[in-house]
Amino acid sequence: MELTFRILGPVRVCGDGRPLRLPPGRPTAMLVTLLLHAGVAVPVERLREELWAGPAPVSAVANLRSHASQLRRLLTAPGEPPRLHAQHGGYRLRVGPGELDAVEFERLAAEGLAARADGEPRVAAPLLERALALWSVTDPPPAYGPATAAAFDRLRERRAGVREAYAACRLDLGDRGSPELLALLRTHLTENPLREPAWALLMTAQCRAGDQAAALETYRAACRALAGELGIAPGPELTELYRAVRRRWQRPPPFAARPPARDGERAAEARPVLVPHELPCAAAPFVGRHAELARLRTALTSAREHPVTVTVHGTAGVGKSALGLRAAVAALESFPDGQLHLDLGGSVAGTPLPPVEVAARVLRSFQGVTGEPEPTGLAETRARVRSLLFGRRVLLVLDNAADPAQVDGLLPARGGCALLVTSRCPMPDGDVRPLRLDPLPTGVALALLRAVAGDRRVDDEPEAARAVVALCEGLPLALRTVARRLAEGPHWSMARLARLLRDERHRLAETGLGPRLTASYRRLGSAAQVFRRLGGTRTGPLTTETAAALTGLPPEDAVRALDRLVTAQLAEPAGPGRYRVGELVRLYAAELAAVEQPSGHTDEEASSR
Repeated sequence: MELTFRILGPVRVCGDGRPLRLPPGRPTAMLVTLLLHAGVAVPVERLREELWAGPAPVSAVANLRSHASQLRRLLTAPGEPPRLHAQHGGYRLRVGPGELDAVEFERLAAEGLAARADGEPRVAAPLLERALALWSVTDPPPAYGPATAAAFDRLRERRAGVREAYAACRLDLGDRGSPELLALLRTHLTENPLREPAWALLMTAQCRAGDQAAALETYRAACRALAGELGIAPGPELTELYRAVRRRWQRPPPFAARPPARDGERAAEARPVLVPHELPCAAAPFVGRHAELARLRTALTSAREHPVTVTVHGTAGVGKSALGLRAAVAALESFPDGQLHLDLGGSVAGTPLPPVEVAARVLRSFQGVTGEPEPTGLAETRARVRSLLFGRRVLLVLDNAADPAQVDGLLPARGGCALLVTSRCPMPDGDVRPLRLDPLPTGVALALLRAVAGDRRVDDEPEAARAVVALCEGLPLALRTVARRLAEGPHWSMARLARLLRDERHRLAETGLGPRLTASYRRLGSAAQVFRRLGGTRTGPLTTETAAALTGLPPEDAVRALDRLVTAQLAEPAGPGRYRVGELVRLYAAELAAVEQPSGHTDEEASSR
């Protein structure tokens, strides 16, 4: 039976030209996962992660066998060898040349892009057009698992590049801004509003069609999209194109009068106020955290007449900064008057930013250089900030706070401002319940490992990958750091990385957590002595009696010291009178204990080393 598989849109399978009835739900999801890895055995564990959102049931393996049996019967005609095989602890689907639209798309795209790179637009254009024609108007359905979703994301990104290359070929071949080309680019930008080359192509096509006014408006739309989503201005290529259009078209754009200010805003309107867009581009891979993102976005966008403060706290390396940045970007449209991002210095050893400098930095971001005298003292600087922000909708992202005093007194009494604070310790006085961020669960941590090291590294050595996740304790910073060894060194295997991390002499250094833990340790004060002694304990809950015996402190003092460790996110409660200390934190305490100062030196001196 001749089969064709279509996944670039609604999933369809045809046998001898006739549509086959696919079983709904997980069997079809399993088929899509196998098609995305055609010819390669997909481990059962990987299929469980992809087909079940959350913990898989005990019957998952039996269900997979049943799904595989359904698919095998569907795809195999009588007397033919089966297409679907159980192999190496997983399942492999055999797909022939030209049978899968995603593979055909990649082939045509590669040939078309190569022809365009060689300066042959007449050869490239029809190849790229055929590649794009393989996509349905409707996108593929939502995927069950992170790896399947990531694979479709890569295909969509490839399609975006092919569309732009095809449009460029059309322009190279003399297209005068035809309605078909303009419609293609507008559709493309609706789906991909942050791609500057596409904005440039649309402006060029509009100029070719003689509509310079539309080209100028397109540039302004690009500015709004880039500022609203990423907090950046257009790059030099798009800006130079805009200037070239202005030079050729001297008629000024229509003037849009600014609406009058409300009474409470008049004082702020009289001063020169910038609209900063300081949120950095999130470059590191980010997976999971869907519930946390939704909660933060809802809290931030609830700012209306009165400002809100939202706080995120958690241990070193758990991903607070990455989550905060993603949440801020997701809420950008609610803050048209500006977005500010400032690292307060609480995540690494060193001196955190003083409160007066935090307020001054906020002031400079919104006022730039003015002729007004600089405020003197913390109270005056904060008052100037509040006057500046009164009645506005501004998002302040203050990352890695070390002390509540750094973020106090910045928000005005009225207006739609929001303050998002990330810190190790819980920050009081938030308008919503503080969000404590926990390490990633195993499935999501494996998805992060895939995103950095690649799918094949994880699929080839699934047990070693799980060991790496466990040894990194699900901390995103540790996972990204150790995975770079695999990304940068092809000779490294996942098993070798797991062996290195099992060696306690190297684990902490490999995860990169040492400098981050130092920042927490240096703020322990008298509790530093208790922390250093924890390096001599083994895994398992720590009791107050054990802490008192290790340090020689009275039980009441030992309890107070352990509570300070909990506040600093170096320990966590595990029941009445019991505390849990992670292995990476214990290894750090052991390193400190190994270089502990001789008796007679103070804890303050030891902690400054």
